Amino acid sequence: MSRDSGRPGGTYLAGWLFADLLLVIVLVVLGSEMPAADPHPDPEPTATATATATATATATATATPDPSRSPSPTRSDTSRPGGLDPVTVSIGIRLDPDALIAGRPSETAELTRQVTQEIKRYEGRTAAFVMVFGTVRTSGGSVDTGRSDEYATAVARQLPQAAPRFFPPYSEKIIRGYHDSGSAIASGTARIELFFLLS
Repeated sequence: MSRDSGRPGGTYLAGWLFADLLLVIVLVVLGSEMPAADPHPDPEPTATATATATATATATATATPDPSRSPSPTRSDTSRPGGLDPVTVSIGIRLDPDALIAGRPSETAELTRQVTQEIKRYEGRTAAFVMVFGTVRTSGGSVDTGRSDEYATAVARQLPQAAPRFFPPYSEKIIRGYHDSGSAIASGTARIELFFLLS
């Protein structure tokens, strides 16, 4: 028995099906790349006529802005990222907590020296948000959370004075002190977490 010659073959139909699918994909891709039409096009300038004393008329075109429409942001406004950089930087210092809490000038000077040394590698940047984690241990070796908080707050208060161009002015909202109860952390250690603005 011979095959019906008037009937298209499977390969022939598969080729047309593939071509149709390719055409649909192209149309979808092109349709998704079309910019959306502005629902509020820019107003057309209107012409007002002004006459001079010598009876010569001149036409001046003036644009009348639509007060209900706010100006659209420029590309530079929308492309600039905002907020804090999610990647934090940590620096560490070690002081006598009791001396710093008491406000001893020699310990404040030592804080300034250590902080200045640590932030040299970030020259040109400014910290936007700072978290200080202090550790003070009791004579038995356990973490004294109350004293650790007090120590961390004392460090936080001194940071803007130690490096005013690097740290923001002191405020509990942007420079905060906390205790750090890690088991391997030596007493008198202050870990300073720095958050920079995205650039």
